[in-house]
Amino acid sequence: MEKNWSVGTVYLNDKTRIIVMGITGREASQVVAESEALYPGFVVAGVTPGKGGSEVAGKPVYNTVKEALQKHPEINTGIVYVPPASVKDAVIELVDAGIKVIFIITEHVPIRDTVYFYHYAKERGVIIVGPTSLGCMMPWIPARIGAIGGKNPSIAYEKGGLVILSKSGGLTTTTAEMFKRRGWGVYMALALGGDVISCTTFADALENIADDPNVKGVIIQGEVGGSYEEQAAETILRLWKEGRWNKPVAAFVAGRFQEKLEGVSFGHAGAIVERGKGKATDKIRAFNEVGKITGLVKVAEFYHDLVHCIEELGVPRDFEDTTPEGRVKPLYSTIDEKTCQFIAQ
Repeated sequence: MEKNWSVGTVYLNDKTRIIVMGITGREASQVVAESEALYPGFVVAGVTPGKGGSEVAGKPVYNTVKEALQKHPEINTGIVYVPPASVKDAVIELVDAGIKVIFIITEHVPIRDTVYFYHYAKERGVIIVGPTSLGCMMPWIPARIGAIGGKNPSIAYEKGGLVILSKSGGLTTTTAEMFKRRGWGVYMALALGGDVISCTTFADALENIADDPNVKGVIIQGEVGGSYEEQAAETILRLWKEGRWNKPVAAFVAGRFQEKLEGVSFGHAGAIVERGKGKATDKIRAFNEVGKITGLVKVAEFYHDLVHCIEELGVPRDFEDTTPEGRVKPLYSTIDEKTCQFIAQ
């Protein structure tokens, strides 16, 4: 996609102008109202068939995307909040209208539909993030897509140099807050979603930020299931060999306990080990191998160790460390060192 923005990434930048599919729904209308109060001007309009002529949080509602674009040609990004069975039609309508970036917030989208609109969009040069994405945050602008960060994103998000890539929307913000306490801010946080099929993968995101000088370090939060983490490791190695990757990467892969529970899904729909594939240990091994070759990748044994990985990789702080004891401890005091060692076995 040709760059036409001055601040941000292909996913969210200062030229992003948003149309919300299903804007009159309960969740969408609430998110639009909150986002407008925090970062006004990025949401331009919404679409709900049969509700054309109404308004949500001061934003006009249209019956079709085509109708909205006739009045607002600056729109270039779509957010999909419609029910699962309607997502396919909503995505196709956005693609056919010329929208180049689409975030799908909806959960439980049929896999068959995802496969269809993923290929439909890719053939036409359209980026889709999701399904089940919580959105994207760019403190540098500042702006956000979706509900990422909640009602008060400033608690967690401060301008800095880290990119957080996560399958979990909630954990994206938790991670930003953890790093903020230790002195690192965020350049971009992108919640990819945890479905079986992810339309934007870790590898896709790494490719899109490889040449961005504002990125000082990357956090990858993966889990069992699929091969997206292995693809990310391969992409880092390839970009490094091409001379395009010099950014430190801290990775955490959840779900080692699931290795003996094949066929059982935990958390996200895509977090399932089947027929020996998608194991956490395989993903961890892939990242460690790339780390040995490049010196740029470290894997955290436990989630809160991501901070130590970034510190050991030499990523400079963006502001003062507010935890002088030098360690971010687990939130729950019942998790002691002995328990952690038992879980690791």
